[in-house]
Amino acid sequence: MITHNIVSVSGGKDSTATLLVAIALETENLQAVFADTGNEHEQTLEYLEYLEQATGVPITRVKADFSSQIAEKRRFIETKWREQGIEESVVLAALDTLQPTGNPFLDLCLWKGRFPSVRAQFCTLELKRDPMLEQVVIPLTEQGDMILSWQGVRAGESLNRRYLRECDE
Repeated sequence: MITHNIVSVSGGKDSTATLLVAIALETENLQAVFADTGNEHEQTLEYLEYLEQATGVPITRVKADFSSQIAEKRRFIETKWREQGIEESVVLAALDTLQPTGNPFLDLCLWKGRFPSVRAQFCTLELKRDPMLEQVVIPLTEQGDMILSWQGVRAGESLNRRYLRECDE
């Protein structure tokens, strides 16, 4: 069984430091994963290219795709809204608006029908964790390999993060 050490990188200082620690520890089978939310600044993307070249650690880019969820929502609107007697111009306007953009963040908001907020926090799971699991972790575990996930979390960022365990199984 192979153990893969996967560092989540965002282009920020915490994830960069975590990657550098993993390199300094001479961690085997090291790779980095970046989740493209569709809202990254061009300089962040350039920095990730630099980081990959400077460290020699490959950075896998993952991206969420909500086109099937949007298609399902469109089918719901086409049938259920009409069955409920919602005015046809409203149904058509909703269907016209509800088209995948290719930007994961915007498509997630279209699918959910709202922007994320303190009370509706769904961005990290839908845009980062799930694509990483689906596109990197699950394919490796299906081969029988083991995954160690490294994530840089700064304790000073919040009370919740301050008391996170250093290692989870």
